[in-house]
Amino acid sequence: MIFWMKKILLSFVLFLFLTINSFAEIIILKCRGNFYKYVADGSSLKTYAKSGKKNDVWFEWPKTKVQDDNKDFLIFTDAEAIIDGYIVTEKFKQMKWKGGIATNGRTIVDFKNKTYDSKSTSNGNPWSKKVKCKLQKS
Repeated sequence: MIFWMKKILLSFVLFLFLTINSFAEIIILKCRGNFYKYVADGSSLKTYAKSGKKNDVWFEWPKTKVQDDNKDFLIFTDAEAIIDGYIVTEKFKQMKWKGGIATNGRTIVDFKNKTYDSKSTSNGNPWSKKVKCKLQKS
């Protein structure tokens, strides 16, 4: 009897250990028609984005390279990702996509304060946008 109780207790402790580490903090924001997702699971932090037009296609964001999840719209980027807590910045000298080219730009999404701030020179013209984002259900 004691053997089975120990086995059940050990199984329960193992179950708790495995499930406690599997909870992730997920924040989804809607900013200017696009969505941004913050996923922190304790051991790693990843951020994603998707167009409001393609509701089920998330891609890694910031876009630091052309890869499978963004190659349908991105041609070239030299962007770098800067992640400081809940503030995620995409900074680039040049980004080419199917709709044109942007230079000397940066986009900042603050997942805690729910803000989006972006500026660049897009197709030769200055472009900037600051908006308050809306928290979405995950």
